[in-house]
Amino acid sequence: MLKDRGKMKWQGFFMSEHTELLKQIPAEYEKLKKPELDEQELQEIQIITMESLNYTLTIKMTIWVDGFTKAYEGIVDKIDHINMYIHLETNNLKTLKFHIDEVISVERV
Repeated sequence: MLKDRGKMKWQGFFMSEHTELLKQIPAEYEKLKKPELDEQELQEIQIITMESLNYTLTIKMTIWVDGFTKAYEGIVDKIDHINMYIHLETNNLKTLKFHIDEVISVERV
């Protein structure tokens, strides 16, 4: 009796573009909606970022971008009120720039 190769026998029918799209499908299901922040949470984010800017305190900033969140640690280097950006200097001396609307939480470290 011959042993069936299962899904492997169908791999020859897929083009490379198809396999790439199939790999991207699970990522779409893992996306999160952007959390709605109330007035108190926004005020707390503002207070902690200003403390980091004025007193060079390390903070942990969580950013939401396109359905995914990522956390960064560092010190706020600059706040651009005109263009609405926060410049965060990370522990490895890289300066990252985030739009204020992307910030979903800030914690003191």
